[in-house]
Amino acid sequence: MKTLTESDREHRVRAVQDALECAAREGQPISPEAAADLAACARGEITAAEVRRRIIARLHADPRYRPATCS
Repeated sequence: MKTLTESDREHRVRAVQDALECAAREGQPISPEAAADLAACARGEITAAEVRRRIIARLHADPRYRPATCS
């Protein structure tokens, strides 16, 4: 994974904060777990692919989630 400069990190953290605020204003709040994953990605601690993997894993673990099936 590429090492981020402090400027890159600050820019990414602010972008995540802005996106979370925008989603909340639009009535689409992000779970605390997903928000934490996005923040970790912005800080360069995990990759975007890892964020995606974690979010999908949580969806699959949620009993309300039912994959679409073709009939």
